[in-house]
Amino acid sequence: MKSIILLSVLILICFCIKVNVIAGNEPDCYIKAGDKLYFGTEIKMGLVHTRISLPDGTVAKVKNHDITAYRDHNSVYMLMPVICEDNDTLCMAMMKYITSRSGLIIFQYCCPQDDDVFFEYKDGKFYRKMDAHFAKAELAYLGVHVK
Repeated sequence: MKSIILLSVLILICFCIKVNVIAGNEPDCYIKAGDKLYFGTEIKMGLVHTRISLPDGTVAKVKNHDITAYRDHNSVYMLMPVICEDNDTLCMAMMKYITSRSGLIIFQYCCPQDDDVFFEYKDGKFYRKMDAHFAKAELAYLGVHVK
């Protein structure tokens, strides 16, 4: 009786290990570069190239200036225009997707020298820049917790 219980426990452990190994190879990252879409399990950003580990074990290398969007596990980043105070477009930068409500899409731009800036886009076009003083309150109203 003890040997049957021990054997069934070992079979269950082996089955659980196999399920975890299979689940670990599922693609949860992607890179969109031009017309191509690369799905993978891990992304490594470099200065010039980004490497994505594909599910079959190979590694694809993509030039950073070709990337228009990417997802790294739970964070989605898209190439969006950065707007300054007088509504001029400064440049294009990768912004973190935060949420979308009522047709508005909110992105977070991580500034190296200042606090993070939040932009709202409607139908793919700039709608407004969130006021820094009220950004946390507005995002809390939308159900987003920001540090």
